[in-house]
Amino acid sequence: MASESFNTARMRMNQAFYNDLIAKILNLSILQKYILREWFWTSLAVSSVLIIVLLGTYLGDMLNDIADGRMPAGLMTIQLLLHMPETLSNILPLAGFVAIMWGLGRLYRDQEMAVMRSSGFGWWKLLKPLLSLVIPLAVLLLVLGLIVAPKTARLAEQQLELAFRSAAVWGLQAGKFHVLRHGELVIYAETIEEDGSTLRNVFIKQRQQEREQIWVAQKGRYWMDPDTGDRYLILEDGKVTDVTPQQLDIRVLRFARNDLRLPEPEFRDQKKKNFSSKPSAELLNDASAESIAELQWRLSPAITVIVLGLLAIPLAHSAPREGRGVRIVLGILVYLLYGNMLYLCRSLVADGLLPTYIGMWWVHVVFLAISFVWVRRQGRFPVKTKLT
Repeated sequence: MASESFNTARMRMNQAFYNDLIAKILNLSILQKYILREWFWTSLAVSSVLIIVLLGTYLGDMLNDIADGRMPAGLMTIQLLLHMPETLSNILPLAGFVAIMWGLGRLYRDQEMAVMRSSGFGWWKLLKPLLSLVIPLAVLLLVLGLIVAPKTARLAEQQLELAFRSAAVWGLQAGKFHVLRHGELVIYAETIEEDGSTLRNVFIKQRQQEREQIWVAQKGRYWMDPDTGDRYLILEDGKVTDVTPQQLDIRVLRFARNDLRLPEPEFRDQKKKNFSSKPSAELLNDASAESIAELQWRLSPAITVIVLGLLAIPLAHSAPREGRGVRIVLGILVYLLYGNMLYLCRSLVADGLLPTYIGMWWVHVVFLAISFVWVRRQGRFPVKTKLT
């Protein structure tokens, strides 16, 4: 009983110690809470707008994939949802960066920052609300990039594989013509049975180089080879007409059964897609340059949101009556430069042209150094600041 009560008392002391530590870290003044609240709500608004924009971009790409036969139409909604972690990883650093610049810009415009400075609110006191915003974002980005995004990318690939095993999920609908691959393949089925793979009264038009083939069959069965992944339509009781446009060369062949191999879906950047769906632990154990580049890319958003947050402090400084638009545009240009350098380093590391131990780290270090030098040059961190 004595040892049990001692352990209970020790647990309470440890809990009290950690609670006190957290309270000290999050002990914000009224002005710091005011600034943090301004940044938080602005980041939510910016994130909402950017999510709509990026999802619209993904939707356009998916519509092109559907038209080219690379993705079933029935999976568009689930694919958009599975792209959400990747979308958040792309927009949260920019949203936090714009929110800090926009919030500080408003304080400059309304002369609130001048009042704060005159009352002894040093620039170093911006670090506490800044870290209170960017550190949770960095943790969220680490979870999204290392755990959630690879799982959703792998799930998206599995959904596509399963979809191409079923004619119903693949997007074939009874009584409708389906034009795929820019008109090179047209499929029509009068009815589709409940199993989703058996078709009745099938019409297929396929273009191969300079010739066209028209398949007509009483029955068709959708089938996918589990070993090779090739997709087939097993046609029964039909005929195929092979013609050359604008010529009299016509060949007609009747058959009791014929297996028509369907063209494979050509996914954009399949190599990148395969690496994006690999678990982070597997990338860590793999010594290849491509795996290391992908792992560094997943870690970059969490580092970027902290570096950009520090860089936003000097970038947001504006003279009296100076608009916020110029500073926001300058910030966007800095963000684009930062992101393009990271993307370039990713390609160089993956191709073996840049050592993996240098990788993308030097970009983060350079921009972090620039932010500190810029802040100190403008006198943002006074060494001695005392309130009287």
